[in-house]
Amino acid sequence: MTLEQPLDNELTPAEMEKLKSFDSTLYGQIDLFNTADGSAKRLLLVKGAQSLENELIRSTKLNTPPSSTLLCSLGHIQLLLEDFPKAMSAYQKYYNMDQTCEQNINFLYGLGIVYSHFNQDQWAMQTFQQVLYLNPTFVRASDVHFRIGIIRKNNKEYETATKHFRIALNDSSSSAFLKAEVRFHGAHMFELQGDNKQAKLLYEQLLQGTSVPDQIRANAYRQLGWMYHSDESFGDLERRELTAIEYLRKSIDADNTNGQSWYYLGRCYSTLNKVHDAFVSYRQSIDKSEASADTWCSIGILYQQQNQPMDALQAYICAVQLEKTHTAAWTNLGLLYEANSQPQDALACFQNARNTNPDSVNPNVTSRITVLSTQLSKLNTQQLKEVIMAQKHTLPCINEAFHLPIPAELTSRQQGGVVGGAPPQGYNACSAGLSPGASMLSNGQPSPKKRRTVNRKKAEPKPGDVAQFMNQQQMQLPAYLQPQNAASLTPQQQAAAHQMRQQFFAQQQYQISLNMQPEDVPDTSIERQPVYPKDDPAKVLHPSELSAIKQEVVTPAYPVISPRPSQRQSNKLNQNETKTCIAMTAREILDKCKDQSKEPIKGSPNILSDKCRPPLPPPCPEPPLSPEQLTPSTPTITIECKKDAMSSDLQRISMGQPIVLVKNLATVLRMNLGLFSTKTLVETAPDHPCEVRTQRLFNVEETLDAQGQKTWKQESTRTTTTIAKYAHYQASSFQESLAAETGKSKEQFQKSLAKSSAAPQPTQVKTVSTTSATQVKGGVSRDSDSDSSSSSSGGKKKSKMIKFGTNVDLSDRHKWKDQLVELHKLPKWLNVTWAGNGLSHLGHTVLGMNSVQLYMKIPGCRTPAHQENLNLCSVNFNIGPGDCEWFAIPDQYWGELYRLCQKNNVDYLSGAYWPLPEDLFKAKIPLYRFTQKPGDMVFISPGAPHWVQATGWCNNIAWNTAPLDVDVFKLAIERYEFNKLQSYKSIVPMVHLCWNLAKNVKLKDEALHSLIKYVCMKSLQHTGRIENLMSSKGKHIVWHGRQDEDAPHYCFSCELEVFNILFVREVEKQHVVYCIDCALKISPILDGFVILREHLTDSLSQTYDSYELQSESAVSEVVHSLLTFNPQPSTPQAVH
Repeated sequence: MTLEQPLDNELTPAEMEKLKSFDSTLYGQIDLFNTADGSAKRLLLVKGAQSLENELIRSTKLNTPPSSTLLCSLGHIQLLLEDFPKAMSAYQKYYNMDQTCEQNINFLYGLGIVYSHFNQDQWAMQTFQQVLYLNPTFVRASDVHFRIGIIRKNNKEYETATKHFRIALNDSSSSAFLKAEVRFHGAHMFELQGDNKQAKLLYEQLLQGTSVPDQIRANAYRQLGWMYHSDESFGDLERRELTAIEYLRKSIDADNTNGQSWYYLGRCYSTLNKVHDAFVSYRQSIDKSEASADTWCSIGILYQQQNQPMDALQAYICAVQLEKTHTAAWTNLGLLYEANSQPQDALACFQNARNTNPDSVNPNVTSRITVLSTQLSKLNTQQLKEVIMAQKHTLPCINEAFHLPIPAELTSRQQGGVVGGAPPQGYNACSAGLSPGASMLSNGQPSPKKRRTVNRKKAEPKPGDVAQFMNQQQMQLPAYLQPQNAASLTPQQQAAAHQMRQQFFAQQQYQISLNMQPEDVPDTSIERQPVYPKDDPAKVLHPSELSAIKQEVVTPAYPVISPRPSQRQSNKLNQNETKTCIAMTAREILDKCKDQSKEPIKGSPNILSDKCRPPLPPPCPEPPLSPEQLTPSTPTITIECKKDAMSSDLQRISMGQPIVLVKNLATVLRMNLGLFSTKTLVETAPDHPCEVRTQRLFNVEETLDAQGQKTWKQESTRTTTTIAKYAHYQASSFQESLAAETGKSKEQFQKSLAKSSAAPQPTQVKTVSTTSATQVKGGVSRDSDSDSSSSSSGGKKKSKMIKFGTNVDLSDRHKWKDQLVELHKLPKWLNVTWAGNGLSHLGHTVLGMNSVQLYMKIPGCRTPAHQENLNLCSVNFNIGPGDCEWFAIPDQYWGELYRLCQKNNVDYLSGAYWPLPEDLFKAKIPLYRFTQKPGDMVFISPGAPHWVQATGWCNNIAWNTAPLDVDVFKLAIERYEFNKLQSYKSIVPMVHLCWNLAKNVKLKDEALHSLIKYVCMKSLQHTGRIENLMSSKGKHIVWHGRQDEDAPHYCFSCELEVFNILFVREVEKQHVVYCIDCALKISPILDGFVILREHLTDSLSQTYDSYELQSESAVSEVVHSLLTFNPQPSTPQAVH
């Protein structure tokens, strides 16, 4: 924007003092343009910006660095003036100058808004997450949650978006947006997920409010109208359309400038055959909003159905000029040209429909391309010339069509982005492709031919239906009965001429379909009915319609700010700082809390050092690896005797590698893995629940979307069944495959065996082996052992749906006694329960973590890529009889994998994804790849991302371990805090675990001891501060207590771990727990909350003070302690 030039650029002392009160937190809070007070503030900001810019110029002339505070202030002022490029420039200079800028909350908030303006959603979300992590009680935290929710919603991360919207909705503080906006987006998310009934209920509840702004009310009515138009479950067609029209009329009454509502209204009228009303509505849509390709495409459909091909052609051309990748417009152009005997142009349009946007192309278009290509290839030169000559008497070819006059109204909207208002003066309906009698600016309409309904298949003449065909003389009449020659005809003759043109058009279409259909090509042509723009609910709402979010599609004038490499390193706890902190007694810690009464209290304590920056993904290790190093050997250990199995070397080697394949362990220890076979499971507990993931069957090398394009997203649906029912499915799948294999020829069977035997296997050696993935063009390429080749890369074959039986809980010690006892034969460090496993001290079961889970598979079943919860270790046994193929990367490269997930639009923590090997190699990420045979154990070290696909029929069992090792716990604490930053729930409560370890275990490892005590210190400090705050508010904390086996609590709103002091409130007749931060946001005076205490402060203080390093003399008792371990021992246990 252009700033006004005040008479005097120099600021008075009073103005300088007043200017200090302006920062990014005022964005959206003050109106600088429509009020007298706002205008005065705006003039002050303009003068301040010019004064600060002059100061920068003087610093440059004097060759002195400007003040970083000046740069930050300038960024805030330019943001409030909505001069986003200058705001970005100032913020960027401040970022590069001030090393402490990442602790400046107002700067981060302003920077996030600028990123949002330039549509840099990933950067904006990362910046907003840092704001909430550093200060959850930030004055604009509600706005931040709302903005993150919008970004998550646009990324289809609906569960996370719901969490942020819920927090924003519950926040009672002032914000730049309205609660009605949050509720609207909540309803719209259900619509995006296909739950129209729930969306309808929420929209109706929103509209019942009395203080809903007209714009939001219009949007809600519009979405209700659209759902009634598009969802057949809402009733019969005519009733639905009438209801939709009623809602859309209400939307227009509330906001007459809403072009989308007018467009939907046109669609409804078009369905009801009200052609004139449809044209008028489309005309209003173009007038009220920026030119829309969807609107012009729908206009073209009306013209095409009214047998006005030239007008339809120009409307479609307008659509594809506005949006070159508009698949529906290109498809309709192809149908139009094909109906007018112009196969070459039709083929070109169908190819554009396929190539410009393969994600949304109609699959039948590909078949039509094949039909036309085959027919044209059989024409000789003379026939081809005849086809081209015939085109001169019909429509302009596609190249000529693009040079037809473009409406001035349309080009003005393209260039100027005009929104609303009347059309430009001198607008010519003819130049817009509208015939004079069909101008949408007037009350006229196209020829009165009654069109067929959209949902009804177009009737086509059949060869045996002689009555529908015209003779040669009749075929020549329509050429002389065009509308321009119809003035001399009587009304009866005009009606007859119109009917004859209809019959001519239908017969022409049928003859074209016959003439262009090769005998050797099956008729797979698409319907001759034009295709409407895709009914995508995500496309019906633009964020710019809501006042709080402005997302103009612009290119930043300055590059976005990248975090400094030194700041993207893993946060390491400073040992000196830790020792200083834990040297204080519990009483000293609590007394110190009284001095921090004015500082905001987070919902959960930051258990990293206060001086640590927010945890961010690490950079890719340097230097880059060579192609040979990208396919490292898979560490493989073969156990030859029981002594080797029980040796400490096995643990040392396993913990020293990212992932290790251990062979022959079960055989040496004489473990009966048959107890975990499907047969035994069915005999033991046939009705035991089993979660089922329905997936598509793919080759291990790739995942394909619905259009056959490679993708990282691994989609699945979740249902439940029983072990017996899945066992039946597993057995049936094997029998079907066996029958199919038996039916093959002997030669094919031998080739299949040869192909399977050619797959590389790990070399069985006692120490680390040299197994390596096969290298192909710098990457990994190998055929899967499964029959997942049913999906081709071209997407022509639909992949088979398969079911994966997962997360079968084997924690019941009575039901699964034999199975769990059998696992006691393993070395102690691999046991599910023992004193040296930190997870054994949780005191409650976390399914799949400190309990055994079973997985039942058929070929192709996938476990998507992931890191274990809190980066802990994992143990996995293949029960057999089939194999599994594993992929893994070293934990040092998880940051690069995180960035690849962002690039592929999947959430690293909560998303399901299958990394493509070629993408990993391009990013210089090494990939381990190996086969796990029946009886093999895979040990995953802390933090190693991995993913698995079954190549045969098999079962697997797995669980996690948390060795009492300082490196393991450092990684766990960093991931615990990273989960907070990402608003991702940590299912292992780290604070609760550390307190239990302090009570149960005495350690010799000083570093680990200090780390655990530091976490307890931060937790005790957090408790003390909450107690002081409650005392100042006059709130009584009620004793509640807890049992040893009670599960820890998580905040109902933000899902953070809540330790000791619980804020309980009734929600929908249930009592739920909140953290202090969310409780205060709901009610600053905690009205309606009951505050409970689970631990006495004196008890926590005693545990903290008595937690000391174990002496050397006590270490000798460790063996006895391990053998007599109880998960909830009454006395501390010594472990080294």
